Amino acid sequence: MSELKDVASVTLLATDGKPLLDLSPVLGSKEDFAGRLRSLLPTGWFPSPPQDEEIEEAPALAAVLLGFGSVFSWAWALLGGVAKQSRIGSMDGAFLDIAAADYFGNAGLLRRQNETDSRYRARIASSLVDVRNTRTAVERVLTSITGAAPRIVEPMNAGDCRALGGLDIPIAGGGYGWGSSSLRYGHPAGGQFFVETVPGNASGAVEIAAAVERTKALGVMAWIRVES
Repeated sequence: MSELKDVASVTLLATDGKPLLDLSPVLGSKEDFAGRLRSLLPTGWFPSPPQDEEIEEAPALAAVLLGFGSVFSWAWALLGGVAKQSRIGSMDGAFLDIAAADYFGNAGLLRRQNETDSRYRARIASSLVDVRNTRTAVERVLTSITGAAPRIVEPMNAGDCRALGGLDIPIAGGGYGWGSSSLRYGHPAGGQFFVETVPGNASGAVEIAAAVERTKALGVMAWIRVES
């Protein structure tokens, strides 16, 4: 039972001001399908279906048709569920996990512990359009999942490694003097970079490594250190 509405979806009212009700079976219900099947039977073979408060004159027929209607109603609900799971915006439950595995690999974007469907769906959608391949992209994705900015060191980047200095004159190394805990050694060989980060909000090192793997440029090696 539902309220009757006009083409503008405005509820129709009776003369006493109360909403008019649609007494026909709910679309897709077993009663709906039983009624459709009954309408296909040859005229005159069975009594007409009851109207309003009338008594059913063919209860055996009605029971059989309701049985068929139950099967069709189940199939109808199943089709509705399948249609819902065909779009990121509407899918839920395990289908979201399956979609994430399809897009990012089995360990590419795992659901976090106790993460709701809405939050996981938002992460999947944003990850599909994330910037890739650049240092900024790696920094952004790690900051988003850990809540803390990582330290990235590129061996060929003088801004990361500075020049070698000494403890007595660390300024020679741009404040990264020999023996300093902040010192990072450079190397002329490219194609690699180092990441130092904390677990933060991430589920662990596996999630962090997967995020770097799907964000970094293909063929570039990443060395990752996760410190608590």
